[in-house]
Amino acid sequence: MNPFFAFLTIYPGFGVTALIVPLLALRWFLAPAARKQTEWLFVAALLIEPAGIFSQLTANSLSQLRPLKLDLYVYKFDAVFGSPSFHLGQIAAAHLWLRTLVSVSYGLLPMAMLGAFAATLLLRPEREAVRVAQTFLLNLFAALPIYLLFPVCGPAFAFPSFPALPPAGLVPHLLAISAAPNGIPSVHMSSALLVLWFLRRWNWGRALGGVYAALIVLATLGSGQHYLFDLFCAVPYTAAVVWAVDRFAARSAASQHTETFLDQQLQGAAL
Repeated sequence: MNPFFAFLTIYPGFGVTALIVPLLALRWFLAPAARKQTEWLFVAALLIEPAGIFSQLTANSLSQLRPLKLDLYVYKFDAVFGSPSFHLGQIAAAHLWLRTLVSVSYGLLPMAMLGAFAATLLLRPEREAVRVAQTFLLNLFAALPIYLLFPVCGPAFAFPSFPALPPAGLVPHLLAISAAPNGIPSVHMSSALLVLWFLRRWNWGRALGGVYAALIVLATLGSGQHYLFDLFCAVPYTAAVVWAVDRFAARSAASQHTETFLDQQLQGAAL
C-alpha cells in the first residue's frame, strides 16, 4: 500500500482535519454572525488530534510504572465468552477491506467526538456544547489512574501470535509487557458511547452514533487493542464520567443562582 494511504488508514483524522479547516475558514468569512461558533469549531478541529496523541504518549509512559500486566487474567475472562478478539482478528486478517475498515474506524474516533461537539454547538444551547467538551476531556484523562490500578495492554501486545489463539491450559500470571497499560477501561469504547449519548436527541444522531459504536466494538476487538472485558468496563466508566460532569454543572448552576440572588438582595437593600 502507498505510504500516504497507509498513514491515512491509521490516522484518518488528519485527512479529515485538512478538509474541515478550509471549510471553517470559508464559513468564518461568509457567516459573520456565526463567527464565535466557527472559532470554537476551528480550535476544536486543530486540537483534538494532538490531544489524542498526547493522551496516548502519557499512557505509554505509565508502562514504566507498571511493567507487569494483568493480560492473562483478562484473557481467561474473555475465554468464557469465546475469546472474541482472537476470532474477529482472524477474520480481519483474512480480508484486506475489513482490516482497512477496522483501522479507519479506530482512527476516526477524534472526528466522531468533533462531530458530536459540532452538532451540539450548532443545534443546542452553548452551555450544552461546553458540557460536551468537558465530558470528553474528563473521559480522556480520568482513565489514567485506572490504568495504573489495572494495567492491561491488549491481546495484540500480550500474545505475539495474535490473532492465533494461545495454547490451551494457559495459567494466568503477571506478564512483563512494554506496551501502554491502557486497556481497562477502553476509552475508545467509552468515547463512542459518549458520542452516541450526545447525539441521541436526533434520529439521525442515534443512527450514526449507533453505527459508529458498533464499528468501535469491531475495531477494538478485531485489531487486538482490547479484550471484551475492557469494553464491558467502559460502560460503567462512561456512566460515571457523565454523572460527574452533570453533577459539577448542577452545582455550578446552583452556585451562580445563589450569587445572583444575593446580588439582587444587596442591590435592593442599597436602594
